[in-house]
Amino acid sequence: MNESADWSLLTPDVMALAGRAARRIANGYEDRLTMEYDDAFQEAVLLLATKPAMVRECLADPELGLGVLYHRLVLDLTDLIKTQARRRARHTSYEAACERIGAGGL
Repeated sequence: MNESADWSLLTPDVMALAGRAARRIANGYEDRLTMEYDDAFQEAVLLLATKPAMVRECLADPELGLGVLYHRLVLDLTDLIKTQARRRARHTSYEAACERIGAGGL
């Protein structure tokens, strides 16, 4: 992200959109305990603030509007969750590491 954050774009309508996108993500991934609503909402707000060109484009064009902005935000959040899940899958938990050490005879 080369653009700097623009927090002024986070109007009440945009914040409500972030809440709806976060709810969709949290509900869609709750069975995998990947991201809770509060975390998803925070990520949504950060994405919107750090992608001001996308927000401005959607808000300026009535054919795009909040609907397209919502769709793009959900896609970005989904990509973020998948990336985080892949990273977590590559790491060994503390408990699993302790069990492995214990099984090795140390």
